[in-house]
Amino acid sequence: MEIEEKIKIYGEKIDKLLKEEIPLNKEDYLSEAIWHHLSTGGKRIRPAICLITCEELGGNPENAVHFAMAIEILHNMFLLHDDIEDGDTIRRDQPTVWVKFGIANAINTGDYLLAIAYRSILSSPSPIEIKMQLLDIFTMTYARTVEGQALDINARAAENFTVEKYMKIVELKTGYYLACGMAGGVALSENSSANINAIWELGKNMGPAFQIKDDLIDLTMGKGRGGVIGSDISEGKASFPYAYTMEMSSPDEKDVLRSIMAKEREDTTEDDIKKTLDLYKKHNALEYSQNYAERLIEGAYKTIDRVDSKGNAVLKKIADFMVQRST
Repeated sequence: MEIEEKIKIYGEKIDKLLKEEIPLNKEDYLSEAIWHHLSTGGKRIRPAICLITCEELGGNPENAVHFAMAIEILHNMFLLHDDIEDGDTIRRDQPTVWVKFGIANAINTGDYLLAIAYRSILSSPSPIEIKMQLLDIFTMTYARTVEGQALDINARAAENFTVEKYMKIVELKTGYYLACGMAGGVALSENSSANINAIWELGKNMGPAFQIKDDLIDLTMGKGRGGVIGSDISEGKASFPYAYTMEMSSPDEKDVLRSIMAKEREDTTEDDIKKTLDLYKKHNALEYSQNYAERLIEGAYKTIDRVDSKGNAVLKKIADFMVQRST
């Protein structure tokens, strides 16, 4: 069975569990906002990867569903807060929660989701020592992701922004976040020889590869924001193509790029986006970005070979999926 098919099957399972954990019609000023957000879609990639990893390493995926669901809940908590921080008004072609319900309700809803995520882990039938390991994995991921977000927020129009600085951001913001499910899957599997430290190293390759692909999707197809191309440019987000183009540009070109990135979203024009894309094209930033992501996956392969488990083949398929996906 291909990775995409497994993600779909496990994603549907997580959807069902979410409805059991968070009732749809509870009148608490929380569930309506949560399900407005959750019902807009999402592939449930992160929890599916957790269940796939557990299964492929000889474990029972049923024992991993509580942790997998916690990962999905954390993901959506981050999205709720991220939309506020970035000023995004549309997610998956629907108004974001803060737009529909107000900023205060959106923040509160995100906070509630974090509590639900921890409750999900604690309700796992796993032995206490495994629960403690899962809580450590989850909490470290939460902290590292917030650290990365702090760097990301403050990278807007930063002087001399580089690929190295971009990589530091996404290793924190995306690397741990993406590896979290696999690390939990290892902890919940029967394969004691699998190395969780190697999984974290794997995240440092796969996470940035995933994020670079996300950056490219925004510039070519849009990321579920009404088909709008270049949302990252409008919000001043420091993407990989931006970092690379800043390194390759002349001083005058850098000034143009930084002035566009410094603008508020509502002040960014279509011409600004076109100027930015033209500079990306001039310096072959999109092609370089894709090639860089593929090199990261080559590095991920080497790390996977150190995991020392029978699940190496499927981990490599997951790595390939990260960089080849189109949505």
